[in-house]
This record gives sequence, C-alpha cells and structure tokens, in this order.
Amino acid sequence: MSLNERMRRVPLYFILTLCALVSCERKHPAARATEPSSSPASPTPIQSIAAPSAQPSQTPTSDFAQVAQSIRPAVIIVSVFDETGHLTANGHGFFVSDDGKFIADRSVIAGGVNAVAKAADGAIYNVSGALAQVAAQNLVLLKADATRTLPFLAASTKALPDIGGNVAVVFSQVERANSGVLEEKISGRFSDEAGEWFDVTPALPKTSAGAPVIDQRGEVIGIVAFRAGNNSCAIRPAAIAGTLLAQVSSNMIASWENLTTSSHFTTPTASPTATRSPTAAKIPLRGSKLIYAPAPRYPTEARQSRGAGQSSGSFRVLFD
Repeated sequence: MSLNERMRRVPLYFILTLCALVSCERKHPAARATEPSSSPASPTPIQSIAAPSAQPSQTPTSDFAQVAQSIRPAVIIVSVFDETGHLTANGHGFFVSDDGKFIADRSVIAGGVNAVAKAADGAIYNVSGALAQVAAQNLVLLKADATRTLPFLAASTKALPDIGGNVAVVFSQVERANSGVLEEKISGRFSDEAGEWFDVTPALPKTSAGAPVIDQRGEVIGIVAFRAGNNSCAIRPAAIAGTLLAQVSSNMIASWENLTTSSHFTTPTASPTATRSPTAAKIPLRGSKLIYAPAPRYPTEARQSRGAGQSSGSFRVLFD
C-alpha cells in the first residue's frame, strides 16, 4: 500500500473513532436519566418523618402538656338542671377529696336544683348538693355521690407567679372544644372586696369557670372564677380550696338548700363597661350529651325534714 493511500484512510479511522465516542456520550445521559426512576420512594420517608412535627403545635409547651396529664383525671364537667329536669348550664370543676367533694363556679350552679358531674373516665355522678361557699369569690364546694375512691387535686397555698409569669388552665377530657390545656400569661394583679385575683392574656372563656390553674411544676395554684361585675373570668388563688374544706364538718350533709339559705348567688349580668365580649357558657362535650336529668324526688334531707318514711325516688339521665 502506498503512502498516499494510507494518508487517505487515516481521516476515515479518525471519523469512525469520533462517531463511536459521540454515541457513547449520548448513551450515558440516558442511563443517568433512568436512575432517578428507581428513587421516588426516597422522599416518602422524609414526608412521613416530617408530618408528625406538626402535632406539637396543637399542644402547649412540653412542660405544661406533660404535667397536665396527671391533673386532668380529677377535672370534671358539671351539668346543671332546672326544676323541669332540663339542662341549664355546663361548667368545669375538680375533685378536692377522694370521696367526691369538688369545687365549681357558683354562677354555673345558679338557678339549678339538680346537677351531675361527668368524670374524665366517662362516669356520671349525681350531685347531692353544696357543702360550703364563698359568695364573694363566686366559688362553691359541692358533693358528688361517689361509690369509689376518686382522683383529686391538692391545692397549693403558694402565691401565683408575678406579672409576666406563665400558668395553664386544665380542662376536662370530656370537653372537645379545647386541646385540654390553655397556656396563659399573668398580665395583672388586683384586689377587690373578695381578695386578690389575677388577670391573664389571652382572655379566659366563660366555659373555663371552675377549672384548675397550674404552674409548670404541676401544682394547682389557682381556680378560674367568673366575675359578674366585669362579665369575664379571672384567676383566684387556690388557697380558697382550703377555706372551703375548712367549713365542712364531719357530720355535714350536702344539700341544695345550702345554696339558697346562705347568701344569694352572684348572677352573671352584662356590664356596659366590660372590656371583653360575652362568651356563651355552653361546653361541647365528647360522646353523649346530657339534656334531661330530673332531681330525685325524695332526697335524704327532705325525708328527714318532712318526717317521711322510706319513700324512694328515681334518677334518670337521658342522652341525645
């Protein structure tokens, strides 16, 4: 083969080699394009891990959420009925003894002749009446007819935090409108004829009346009470619980007459100078709703006062 023929074939070899290289480069991107097709599953674990992170935002800080777990079993919903047996109001309360004594707001009980207490575990107890009250502070000590030992809270005598301190209102597990714990900040400290009370931010709903207030250690340091003059709720020191219990003697019988023969109720009335808009005092509850519960016709104290014999009555609770 002559030198000229060899020189002509060199460009041909070079062109073939170049074409082969170009075809390989075109295949690599195609191969790389198919690789992500096997990896769409990789974002799935990220989404499944990130999703639960939204849950803590629905609850208060971990400190309050954790300590409230031991508080909530003693918090109850009180349903009050009139003479016809129809529901007039719902409110909060909490047990302060293992035999069924509990504290509630007097404005919720006003006008009622019968009531039941619905516990966190779903049990319903008839309320036989009142044992003691502090009318000025709008709180009352009532007695539920318990047949077993109940969880209860020991109120602390320590002072509430200073202005700017954090507290939390603990709601009943039966209520479905709230997450269970309402975190608040002390915004003011005041005194009136009933003693010291505290204002908080954000404003407390009327449905919180009777609920316990705790600090970050889980100690019950306050009680939510309705202030009729201002048509709003405030926090009273938990030491009131001790004052109420001290009024009860060992032989005292709970009676609804204890509410009417003592000082009259402070009936909630709207105030033209109120700084907060009224809130309907109706609590949506989980499960069946109490709508009708006539009072027993012959309570023990009525039989004793009238000299009656062994008459008996019935107690019914209907659900919608």
